[in-house]
Amino acid sequence: MSSVNAVRHRLDLQFERTVKNMDDIVTNLDNPSIDDIYAFNAAMKKNATASWAMNQEIQVKHNLAKAIINEIR
Repeated sequence: MSSVNAVRHRLDLQFERTVKNMDDIVTNLDNPSIDDIYAFNAAMKKNATASWAMNQEIQVKHNLAKAIINEIR
């Protein structure tokens, strides 16, 4: 079970980093350039990937719990 918790912890940290990175890009914009827009777009893609991974982990845990409950019945 500790490996599941370690994966969850890494997913949480990665998600927090992507959100912070997006916030940093937005707050440090004075005169946005094309490079800034590309950097923000890349940060958004990383955030979407991290969010997808977290959702997949939650779905796996739910399906596993559901399968265990169904087997007990």
